[in-house]
Amino acid sequence: MLVWVRNLMGSWVARVFFALLVVVFIFWGVSNVFTMAGSPNAVATVAGQPVDVSVVQAAYQRALNQYQQQGQTPDQATRQQLAEQALSAAIREKIMRQAAAYDRIGVPDAAVRAVLDGIPAFQTNGSFDKAKFAQVLRQNGLSENEFINEIKDEVISRQLITPIINGAQVPDEMLGQIFGLLGEQRTASLVNVPVNTQPVPATPSDAVLQRFWQNHQSQFTSPEYRKIQLVILSPALMAPHEKVSEAEVQAAVARAQANSPSTPVRSADVLSVEDLADASQLLAAWKKGASWAKMQALAKSYHAVSVPLAKMQQNQIPSGALANAIFAAPAGQVMGPIAGGQGMYLFKVTDIGQSGPDQAQLVAQATQQLQLQQAQADVAKNVDALQDALAGQTPLDQLPGNLGLVAVEGTLDAGGQTPDGSAAPIPGGDDLRNAIVKAAFATQPGQAAKLQSGPDGSYYALTVQKLLPPAVQAFAQAKAKVLAAWQQDQQIREAEVIAADLMHNVNTGTPIAKAASAQGLTATASPVYTRQTQPQDQPSTLVPSLFAMKSGQATMIQTKDGFLVAALTKVVQPTPQSDPAMYAQLQQSLNKGLQDDLGGSFLAGLQARDKVTVNQKLFAQIYQ
Repeated sequence: MLVWVRNLMGSWVARVFFALLVVVFIFWGVSNVFTMAGSPNAVATVAGQPVDVSVVQAAYQRALNQYQQQGQTPDQATRQQLAEQALSAAIREKIMRQAAAYDRIGVPDAAVRAVLDGIPAFQTNGSFDKAKFAQVLRQNGLSENEFINEIKDEVISRQLITPIINGAQVPDEMLGQIFGLLGEQRTASLVNVPVNTQPVPATPSDAVLQRFWQNHQSQFTSPEYRKIQLVILSPALMAPHEKVSEAEVQAAVARAQANSPSTPVRSADVLSVEDLADASQLLAAWKKGASWAKMQALAKSYHAVSVPLAKMQQNQIPSGALANAIFAAPAGQVMGPIAGGQGMYLFKVTDIGQSGPDQAQLVAQATQQLQLQQAQADVAKNVDALQDALAGQTPLDQLPGNLGLVAVEGTLDAGGQTPDGSAAPIPGGDDLRNAIVKAAFATQPGQAAKLQSGPDGSYYALTVQKLLPPAVQAFAQAKAKVLAAWQQDQQIREAEVIAADLMHNVNTGTPIAKAASAQGLTATASPVYTRQTQPQDQPSTLVPSLFAMKSGQATMIQTKDGFLVAALTKVVQPTPQSDPAMYAQLQQSLNKGLQDDLGGSFLAGLQARDKVTVNQKLFAQIYQ
């Protein structure tokens, strides 16, 4: 082969060919150098000018710091979003500078100074403070030159964009039409025709029911069922069976009491009396055994005030003398009179107790917590043995009995219901139950059991023993259900006929109140609707239907309970004078939207003109 090449090189054809090949490689190499030329730190280019990655990185870091100062940890998507915002801002500044250079727009120092003087954060007593200016920039990680450049970029942007968008105003005719659509109000008279008030039809012949059963077999088709074997290893299920010592419980209670010390409280019945003679009369009656209800009645005759105190701490009782007396008195004895700031007091302590958790409650909570801790430790100890047994293909019903497992066997559907319609008796909370049902319908029949982790530190393993596909219930088996469905269907039809007749009568000139009364029904006024109103407890199609109707026209809508007949009774067209605030707000919002669209289109045009490119690989390094 090499000899052949050497011989070929001797011919003039080969020399010309290789000469051309050398020229091609030379120019290819030069072209590659030119196309790859530029700053290796250019994360983007605008009109061939680089946007340095350090500029974007600095802006991204400032945004990231602000995000983290709020106590949040940004995920990958959030970091990427922050980086994209920083890149967009850097590209926009570059585009604006290019446009300013093209149009020969500059920013005089006086303009920059005017902006600085108008920023409140840099002012002290209404005047620019250079020291505060430096402090604010330092706190935000900006240098003076960076901030000045940002001001210049902002001034340039205003000079470029403001003349374009300032004249953008939504035409009055368009504004009026939108205002009319949004502000138009409609009111209707509503008549509900419920299904459950219709007479229940008599039981028809079997032939009728069989025909209904044949035409509605989807209603009488059982779902797919799966028969499963299941074992659960759960701290919550093991905890009630754990043994904890009395000493451990008492120690836990003592710790709880130390963390939440209880405070003495008293409950007492108190009479506040102005006169000593009146107090003596009331005291005598109370000591003779009068009830608190009787004393409250007597107090009115003596211009006294009755005040029941319930579980009050000593510092919660307004009178210090009364508080000291109540907390020194035994329960059940009438005491007084006690001098106070507003007269004198008579009282009887009705209960002596402590604030904070009840002792029995503390003991129960401590016991449960200790049991759960012990169960968690046992689960951690037993899970490896369970895993080994399952890896050795041990059947679920032959697993060791000392692992604390709960075994379940039964048939259920994808909703966790048994064939009789009851909830499958899967122990544990809803989260564990849902996880097991989902796993049962993701497992193939005959597939070996594998250990799966569940919520709250639990584990489970299951096998699907049998799959029962969906099947139509035989008529004889489903007859009772077929009868109930047929009767409800007849009631729905009867309600529909009544509603349809009512709608027809209204649309042919009968007032809706009169038409409803003839059917034994009542018409009620609806609230005022706008196109943006969503009526509560009514069909979502009601408002669109009302705004498609003419005044006096009626429509019929099916609801979850029956049918609703609605007749449009009133239409109110808004005017700028009727709601000037809404009109002005809408005008401002539409004008701003139009101006934003124009500004965005202008920037998009500049970006297309300047052929903006982004180095995606370098950009990704900013936020990863």
